[in-house]
Amino acid sequence: MKWIKAPLTIVLGLSLILSACSSNTDSSKLAEPKKDGAASTPGAQVTLNAVMLGATWGTATQELAKQYEKETGVKVNVELVGRDVIYQKLALSIAGQANYDLFNVDYNWVPEFASTESLFPLNDLIKKYNVDTSKYLPRALALTQWNGKNGSFGEGGTIYGLPQTIHPHVLWYRSDLFKDENIKKEFKAAYSYDLAPPKTMKQFKDAAEFFNGKVVNGQKMYGWAAQASKGFGNVHTWLTFMYSNGADVINWDKMTSSLSTPEAVEATKTWVDLLKYSPPGINDYTFAEVSSDAAQGKLAMAIHWSWSAFEVDDATKSKTVGKWDFVQVPEMKTSVPHLAGWANVIPKTSKNSEEAFKFMAWLENKQNDVNQAKMGGGDPVREESYADSSLTDLKIEGTDVKKFRRYDALGEAMKKAKARPFFPQEEKWESTVSEYLSAAQYKQISVEEALKKADDAVNKMLK
Repeated sequence: MKWIKAPLTIVLGLSLILSACSSNTDSSKLAEPKKDGAASTPGAQVTLNAVMLGATWGTATQELAKQYEKETGVKVNVELVGRDVIYQKLALSIAGQANYDLFNVDYNWVPEFASTESLFPLNDLIKKYNVDTSKYLPRALALTQWNGKNGSFGEGGTIYGLPQTIHPHVLWYRSDLFKDENIKKEFKAAYSYDLAPPKTMKQFKDAAEFFNGKVVNGQKMYGWAAQASKGFGNVHTWLTFMYSNGADVINWDKMTSSLSTPEAVEATKTWVDLLKYSPPGINDYTFAEVSSDAAQGKLAMAIHWSWSAFEVDDATKSKTVGKWDFVQVPEMKTSVPHLAGWANVIPKTSKNSEEAFKFMAWLENKQNDVNQAKMGGGDPVREESYADSSLTDLKIEGTDVKKFRRYDALGEAMKKAKARPFFPQEEKWESTVSEYLSAAQYKQISVEEALKKADDAVNKMLK
């Protein structure tokens, strides 16, 4: 079988010490068959084969699957692999060359596989098992929906999966440095206003410039960092600048590329210019380098995924435990963070689609959404989880700092976060645009020329 080449960037799996957790769930309701006998018998000899990303939510799923087997008798084999391997295994499964029942997918694959009718639609099962999808954050659920129209990201489409984790961009800042009286005096003398977590792009630029090159407690600082590597990393950061400046990447009415608009050019120039306040080698930075630099105290700020905050609070890895705080990404015309997220889907070829659905619904029920967060398995997808005191009151061990202090910023971000362009060719679009953005980052061509060339390449692709 011939299938589209998988992406180059593999999301790195991160090690995690998992705590055992019991689940006070309503899984028994999901395990009970309807009177029409359509569902499998509880405790039947059923084994589900699942493929999950080798990140913290995949590891949490692997652990929770043991609890599910105890409760239902259904065994769930969970393979933890890289992002590109998930894509390959899903393609093989759809072709009937592999036997899998459940896949953890990056949300931009939903339109691609739904458009070829390769995913199992879930609306009937959701109704049959009374799964209340209104409990999900609207933008989290929207990542799993597709109605066959390019750019139609949002409620109303067929549901092809259930969200497992979301992580929009938020602005990270070193709260200890921003509160330091001597640093505040120095900043005000230089910029004539008080140092505070940046709300505007001008304030962000000033703070990045101020901290860049400063030595604090023997550590040379850099103003900020974010993913900037070619091969999707740069696109992810750039989109936050684009969306926050009122730009979009495609004119959905005409189905043409819109990367050369004044708003797009301004956003891209701002982003490229700000990279000079980042660490050397920033143009090769992936998720891992940003998280590592933040943990090692090399950064004053970062535009990074909300979920990644767990790493800077891990005392076994981090020198900055409890020192980071989180607010909205800085405004240009507005503040619209790029949204990332992962969902679980069922291939049409699964022989156990109903049992797979019951497991994925159980995995994201009220208690397990909270359990996964406690285990470090990503940020919750249910709105009610953000008010759960077992999360909001939890503190970093040995400190008075709240472990999930990012939730206020995350909740605000999820009201306006925007996904990558939602259409079947997104993966190819992303790799195409990434090449030209990289050329602009390295000053090989101007921003204007890079975006014009990207427009031409995307339009050729869309035709």
